[in-house]
Amino acid sequence: MSMWKWQKIQTVLWKIGENNMNRIKKITISILISFSVILLLTSQLLAWDTTTEVRRLNKEAPSIDGYSKAKALIWLRDNDYKMLADGTMQHTKYTVVMMGEEIPLEWEEIKLPVPDSGTVEINEAAIYNPMTGLKEENLAITGETLDGGATAKVIKVSEKAIGRAVVFVVRTTYPKHYGIDSTIKMASNLPIWEQKVTAELPEGKEIYWTGKEIKTPTIIKKSGVQKYTWTVMNQPAWTGEGFVVYKLPSLTFSSKKGVNEGLRDMETLVKSVPSIPLPIVSKGSSEKTAKNLMDWLSAPERQLNGYPQDWIRSAEQIPTKGPWTKWEQTLLLNKWLKTLGWESEVWWQADGEITKESPLSTSTWISPVLMTGPGNGKKEIYQAGQTTDYGIISPTISGTHIYALKNGEFTKKKVSDGKASYNRLYFAWRLALDDNGKATGKLSLLVTGGWIELFSKGTIPTKEQVTQLVKHKVNFAIPGMSLEPESVKTIPSGYKIDFDVKCNPGIILAGNLLLRLPGGVPSSVGEMVGKNDDYTLNYPFTIEQTVKVDMPKGYRLLQTPPVKNIGEGSKATLKETIIHWPKKAQLIAESRWIVKTTDIKAPLSNALKEELNALLRWPVIDLPFVKK
Repeated sequence: MSMWKWQKIQTVLWKIGENNMNRIKKITISILISFSVILLLTSQLLAWDTTTEVRRLNKEAPSIDGYSKAKALIWLRDNDYKMLADGTMQHTKYTVVMMGEEIPLEWEEIKLPVPDSGTVEINEAAIYNPMTGLKEENLAITGETLDGGATAKVIKVSEKAIGRAVVFVVRTTYPKHYGIDSTIKMASNLPIWEQKVTAELPEGKEIYWTGKEIKTPTIIKKSGVQKYTWTVMNQPAWTGEGFVVYKLPSLTFSSKKGVNEGLRDMETLVKSVPSIPLPIVSKGSSEKTAKNLMDWLSAPERQLNGYPQDWIRSAEQIPTKGPWTKWEQTLLLNKWLKTLGWESEVWWQADGEITKESPLSTSTWISPVLMTGPGNGKKEIYQAGQTTDYGIISPTISGTHIYALKNGEFTKKKVSDGKASYNRLYFAWRLALDDNGKATGKLSLLVTGGWIELFSKGTIPTKEQVTQLVKHKVNFAIPGMSLEPESVKTIPSGYKIDFDVKCNPGIILAGNLLLRLPGGVPSSVGEMVGKNDDYTLNYPFTIEQTVKVDMPKGYRLLQTPPVKNIGEGSKATLKETIIHWPKKAQLIAESRWIVKTTDIKAPLSNALKEELNALLRWPVIDLPFVKK
């Protein structure tokens, strides 16, 4: 073989070898990249060691006994947010709950809806021995299709978790998010010992944030990544019911800022909702049809529950006949009203005031709200499914700020707090007392405006629900009282409940009678006890009691207790009257507390304390009668 041929063969072999080496290099690099991605995605989980964490928390966290009435203590709540290279937002949540002597109702079953095009992975759901840190049992995990079509992962916590640490590690992904954002409530109805929120982005991207009762984060920049971490320790259980404006500890962060940009995103969302044919047949004028449509939408069977508040399904998933989420209902109603010739604009209700510098997240917005009216008529603020009629502002909107985009710039409105008469709680007692001190009769309870939120979370309760609901929300001081619901009726501003009542308000001894005055006090007014001189109510309000008792004949009132008449001519008044008519054998008593403002400062706050004490005293007034 000539030297030339041998060199040629060597060249060919070298090229083959070089090509193979390039292929090997490419494969190797590909494997290394893939391995690096896997390491990146699992680094947090690899860093998390449940046994170590449970043992640590068992040593550091206080006993549940130190928290009054707590059924469980959240030892740890850790929210970790990352923006991945492909624009996906990844949220990993680590939760450790130390259960007490019973499982709190809200923890018996946990449903995790899967976001559109996203995923939910339950990396761990298990029961651990808090002393040893060893796993005792995995919790049952199932899949479920929710009403409305979305899928959900479901975790069920068994009674074996009593007295044990329960651990959840859940990872949710949101594809094509191209940033990170969230609003997190930093308080729960359970106390929380330790919690941490981490937001991680590539270096060079900003994170904007705002918070209530939360300190400045620590910021670490390393290897092209910046990480913000907020830490809160020993957060008490959240007990506010909404009578007084509380600043719920919360955190909002986002890689975007500004109300204008946020509203542009919302405009895109509004356009994504499909046009669906009008679901009811037009009868009469467009105004009548529109109001029939609003009533039709308010029916419980058309409201889709069990979803996060800002949930809107894809256009393909939104059904033509319902049910729909609250946001879907309002945005669909906006389109339907326009087909009826109404003018309608979508505004957005925010949790507090926002500016051009505020961090913007979809969760910044509480709900869409319509500014709508027939033709060139008056525009009213309306929200689909609200418990009050069109023309009466929903208690879920009153007193809040709403925003809309006009010519590229935002505009805002402060919604009226309404009148005290709109937010009325009225107890009307009509009883007949026999010679043994027992009474039977009726209690009519009128619930309107903001009281609907406090009593039944903005919904109309069913007849089967009202007895337990009222006993939970009202403190009665009448021995042996039973309430049997007769009816629940909707009215333009709320609802009315009629009960059949049996009770033992009278004690008869040696011909004399001691009568306990029937009455009830809403438990939520206790939020004002111990308040400083400067606070804000969620709405002005009225609380009224009227009592009519048909009594056995032959009794006269020995002594009328002192009645109150406080704050006459001011923005907060309370007036009581008690009258006994011996000839008619009838007792008539009335109490009316009216607070016309939401801005409470001294000296008004001092008057409110006195009026509150009078309200609390009303259902425990005892009236002495003697036999003639």
